[in-house]
Amino acid sequence: MKTDITEQAKRIIDLRRFQAENDAINNKIEALKDEKFKKLYQTYMTRVIECAKNNKELSADDSKLKIQYLEQLKKLGIPYIEPDYYCKKCGDTGFVDGKYCSCLTKEINKILKKDSGFDFLESFTDVDFEIFKNKEYMQKLYEKMKKWCHSDYKKTLIYIAGDTGVGKTHLIKCMANELINLNHIVRFTTSFSMHQDFMKSYSTKDLDEKNNLLNKYLNVEILFIDDLGTEIGKYRDITLNYLYQVLNERKINRLPTVITSNLTLDDLRDYYDERISSRIIDKSTAINVFLSGEDLRLKDIKNK
Repeated sequence: MKTDITEQAKRIIDLRRFQAENDAINNKIEALKDEKFKKLYQTYMTRVIECAKNNKELSADDSKLKIQYLEQLKKLGIPYIEPDYYCKKCGDTGFVDGKYCSCLTKEINKILKKDSGFDFLESFTDVDFEIFKNKEYMQKLYEKMKKWCHSDYKKTLIYIAGDTGVGKTHLIKCMANELINLNHIVRFTTSFSMHQDFMKSYSTKDLDEKNNLLNKYLNVEILFIDDLGTEIGKYRDITLNYLYQVLNERKINRLPTVITSNLTLDDLRDYYDERISSRIIDKSTAINVFLSGEDLRLKDIKNK
């Protein structure tokens, strides 16, 4: 994942913290203009400092002081004098116990979704199975994929093949949405967009740019690649080498990858070299699914 995306998300969290703390300071300045509040608050804070120095707990009388100054604050129409952080878990720092807080993960995923061009994802709960000709099969498949989203990912690669318009992209949008709701960091890309990044990485002389273009596919927690097989053009060898590197590194590091394609497994063997097809077909680490049926997009047009 590109470092600048993480930094963008951190800046959003930092701005929230700054705003919360700045609002609290301004509220306190305003509240301290009231002599009754000022006396109660300063008396309470003096007791807090004394107890801290002497390693003692606050008394019942001290607690009453706090209640009194909060009541006076309410009368003044001032909501708070302590920061009201957007995220109560991390206090708008973005981290809990040295790990990404869910609020930071959420902001990263927002940026990644916008970067992918797939701002709108789907939900497993909203799927209308009546649109599918093979309704029962699709229900079981969706249940299986949802279960995988909640698993420990012993199968690190899912390959979903099928003709155009049978619902492959819809399914992985549901999966991506489910994983994001579970606070995983997800990158959603098309095969064509990924190919463009491969070509840029190959062409650029800037080492940082070269690494960033590739690392966003190598290092993201869960990678979705839509429409594999539409990317190969004039520079086939370059694409194959980069694609192999992505799939192989992610397999070694046990990072889940979900792929859709119009290519059957037999087509896959013919279209790509052994290095790539073997990574996708390997039953010990991969789940292969083939969808059949009529083009749902054409069906939708006919029904309008």
